Amino acid sequence: MINLEKKVIGVDVSSNILVMSYLDNEKEQIITIGNNKMHIEKSLKKWDTSQFKIVVEATGSYSSKILYYSYAMGFEVYQVSGLSIKKFSEVKNHISKTDQQDARLIRNFGETIVMNPYEPKKENIEFLEQELNLWQDLEQEKARYSLKLKSLSQKPILNKSVVKHYQAIIKRINKDIADLQKRLPYLEDKELKENKALLSSISGIGEKTALLLLVSTNNFKSFKHSKALCKYFGVVPQMYHSGNKKISIGKCRTSKGFVRSILYVCSWSAIRFNTQCKALYERILEKKKCKKVALIAVCNKLLRQAFGVLNNKIQYQHNY
Repeated sequence: MINLEKKVIGVDVSSNILVMSYLDNEKEQIITIGNNKMHIEKSLKKWDTSQFKIVVEATGSYSSKILYYSYAMGFEVYQVSGLSIKKFSEVKNHISKTDQQDARLIRNFGETIVMNPYEPKKENIEFLEQELNLWQDLEQEKARYSLKLKSLSQKPILNKSVVKHYQAIIKRINKDIADLQKRLPYLEDKELKENKALLSSISGIGEKTALLLLVSTNNFKSFKHSKALCKYFGVVPQMYHSGNKKISIGKCRTSKGFVRSILYVCSWSAIRFNTQCKALYERILEKKKCKKVALIAVCNKLLRQAFGVLNNKIQYQHNY
């Protein structure tokens, strides 16, 4: 166990409540509060920021409030994935699961494991992420209605009012996408624009993909090396070595499916115009591996190039 300078408050998160576990005079205390600004700030005022730090289970939007408000109040904040807590529970040999037990596990995790502190995204990055998520939803909605219209057009007898209605929906979605694209430049600060220009210099990565990568990773600030970045987006192989067994059990898939799909499309251009990616693609095909495996490897290569370019603050050099 590491020597702690601060006591740990473990927070189990759900949509409506937060369960907190902490030590008061070496005696465990567990409290339950509402997952809203008023209850969070009222509870956090009881603790001294110089004596306590907060470890929160990462649950997407549900954990965003406790992370944001506790950081704003001056606490040292850490975020831990649900999978890490699950594995930690297995190590502890726990067979039951309750909110109170999860809060205790999160506190124990913070008392034993060294983690990187949580750093919130700037307001413009947060707004951009929401805009890009909306863009993704609009594109999916547009594709769905376009397919319905295409399927309907194959019928021998058409109801013109239904066709007109579908066309109106698609037209409205196209207008919403155009309006959204006009709003994006106003949310980009100087740092983001410079980083986007650097990433766009890589053959195969356009401005939209560059912006998506930067917003998803908070300008790559959360990653110390390129391997962690590739793992985050789920484009690294999972290897299984045990005795004489040596197999690959597929790719490390994460929740970043939309970004991964955009990178996969970028790989089609990269194998034509990016010298290093083209060489990698051809080398893998020579080993009699399928094209999809080779394209995923190209996605990995693009991310490594992006990390290198941004880390060194120099544009991509084709003949480096």
